[in-house]
Amino acid sequence: MTLLLDGQKVQGKNLKVTANLRIESADMSGQTSNTDKAHKGFKPKTLAVSLMIPFVDRVQMIDLMRLAEATASGGELHLYRVVNDTAEAFGVRQVEFSEGVSAREADNLKAWLVQFTLSERESNPEKVEGRRAGNKVDAQGAPGSAVGEGGSNSGSSDNPELSGFEKVLGRVDKWLGGSEQT
Repeated sequence: MTLLLDGQKVQGKNLKVTANLRIESADMSGQTSNTDKAHKGFKPKTLAVSLMIPFVDRVQMIDLMRLAEATASGGELHLYRVVNDTAEAFGVRQVEFSEGVSAREADNLKAWLVQFTLSERESNPEKVEGRRAGNKVDAQGAPGSAVGEGGSNSGSSDNPELSGFEKVLGRVDKWLGGSEQT
């Protein structure tokens, strides 16, 4: 199995890629034994990668760290195009390094056991959610009266009655502006 990030092969032995899709939900049972859950959406898919790099292939470790530490012009993490069978099966196309990179020395081998996580960015569900129109908000009113009615004694819709606080602010505004004498 191979893993390519922007066309550059991640070198190492025993490469294993584990894909994860986290589905968020919230318990709606309160203090009851009800099993209802509220779906809160899909979180970005992640690829957990593990591999072994022999000490003699130190350049491979240096190259991997260079990929992990790469940043874009604004200081954000570099966004990589990923090529891997598992990533393709999960529909992951673009990733960035997340949650760090760890390397420990193998007990009986002269090699590092390396693990890192790649997190999906700019996924199809994310793009769809960004294009989706916002939910329309309906005007709310008290029972028995239409929105905009009630509380207005003047009967004129152009000059609605102000609250006490708004009247005080109006007087202060006029005083500061010099249009009212004290």
